[in-house]
Amino acid sequence: MNNENTSLLDAALGVFLRYGFKRTTMGDIAKAAHISRPTLYARYANKDDIFAAVFTLHVDRTLTALKAAWVDCETLSQKLDCLWAISILPSFEMITQHPDASDIIEGSDTPAGQQAMISAARQVVAAFSGVLAPYEAALNARGQTGDQVAFFVEQSKFMMLRTAKSPDDLKQQFSTLKAAVLALTS
Repeated sequence: MNNENTSLLDAALGVFLRYGFKRTTMGDIAKAAHISRPTLYARYANKDDIFAAVFTLHVDRTLTALKAAWVDCETLSQKLDCLWAISILPSFEMITQHPDASDIIEGSDTPAGQQAMISAARQVVAAFSGVLAPYEAALNARGQTGDQVAFFVEQSKFMMLRTAKSPDDLKQQFSTLKAAVLALTS
């Protein structure tokens, strides 16, 4: 992705965070990105497509940061802590610090948003399944696979972000998830 498109998507994210998905217009995004509406429409057919691209960029950045951090981790516990620090807590903070950010979740209900979420989930599950590969024998002994546990972690992450009432509540939910994953892999 070129710098110009990345800047446009970063501007769009800012607008989505400020106004929420429903109230954001193509004009708002064009203005924030310092481009004309025709230029914006030449790149993206509609707000749904922009949302999907913003979501994809966010997931790509998060996965890149996670993979880089996991290289320095020696234990699964440390890798789970990286998942918390790089993915879960920042997402929660973004949602809670911007009053209309929770409305962004509704953008995932559009066809383009759904496709982006499915694709992102596959990427995240594949990455975390790789982290679990050394524990495959322990997982198999418990009737699980790395893919199943990685999928469970990914789905749990989304539920935590939707249901946590506070950072402490989120931390408690994650602590339970972490304990479950560590128990399955021991």
